[in-house]
Amino acid sequence: MKKQFIAKLLALALVLSMVPAALLVANAAAGSGSGSGSGSGGYYTPVDTTVRVNEPVSSDGVIEVKVVNGTATVALSNKAVESLADLAKNGEIVLEIKAEGATRLNMSLPAKVLTEVAKETGADLTIKSPVANITIPNSVLTNEFTSYGSVSISAQATETSVSFSIQAGSRALKNVKGIKVEF
Repeated sequence: MKKQFIAKLLALALVLSMVPAALLVANAAAGSGSGSGSGSGGYYTPVDTTVRVNEPVSSDGVIEVKVVNGTATVALSNKAVESLADLAKNGEIVLEIKAEGATRLNMSLPAKVLTEVAKETGADLTIKSPVANITIPNSVLTNEFTSYGSVSISAQATETSVSFSIQAGSRALKNVKGIKVEF
């Protein structure tokens, strides 16, 4: 009789240990059509919402960006950055990011091409967005980014805080003079 009781307890423990896993699988299957990474067997697969600009930037310097959860993410290719030289007027290249409702901007550019455009034009780079207006002087563009693969610019402005960073490679630039940020 003791063996039968122990066997029942083991079976009950086995069933109870499987209940959380069964609930997780059922919840994942039920939520798979709600944009949480469907078709991934219950695992969350993040959706890449980066707007990749692989063509020359339009002559008005405007880039439309999709905003997801308050974040606008844009990546410019070599070709897009080369086309910025055509936007240089009065010593300034103005790039406007249209991202209605954005509270955070993440932008990446190829460093070597950006440096070449800055040397060719002698212009500062101004990025206008709903989050912040950022002006990077030509001296920074031509000197700070020369040995890096990419430049990442991030700005965030919420009701309670503001932040800004520029990274070259994966290194944050600090104490760089002349950069202007207006939130």
